[in-house]
Amino acid sequence: MCDKKFSDDEEYYSALFDENNAFTRKDFCIACWDKDKQEHLFSFWKTKVPKKDKPVQRFISTEVLLDMFIRLEGSSEIHQRNLRYVLALYLIRKKLFKVRSFHKQNEEEYIILYYPKEDREFNVFNPDLKEEEIESITSEMSQLLNYPYLEQTSDVK
Repeated sequence: MCDKKFSDDEEYYSALFDENNAFTRKDFCIACWDKDKQEHLFSFWKTKVPKKDKPVQRFISTEVLLDMFIRLEGSSEIHQRNLRYVLALYLIRKKLFKVRSFHKQNEEEYIILYYPKEDREFNVFNPDLKEEEIESITSEMSQLLNYPYLEQTSDVK
């Protein structure tokens, strides 16, 4: 790994790591990236540094969010279950998922979502989060997934 600063229009890999049930983001230059050598790798995507003279676009790929949603399936850790719920809300809003029904199991409520593209259903635990909890998780994910140099907070590896 290196401490290279990325230049305008340069491609790089961003990766989320699940370390002690918390996600951290690290960015890698193309030469240093080797997904098979990454311990605790949860998800990754290839992106590029926007040009300085262009307006900044805050865009998060729905494919990346869908991948995270699917990878969180079956997690029993509370924060990850809450994150999966918030991702589900976002993907419903983006019309990737349709709400099929609701059901209770062992005193817990679940939302049944339909993913038409793959003719697939998902059960999503409803943690009954308050609005401020949803906003907090959304903010956390936005910081992890958006372009890092805007806030100057991301680790570059």
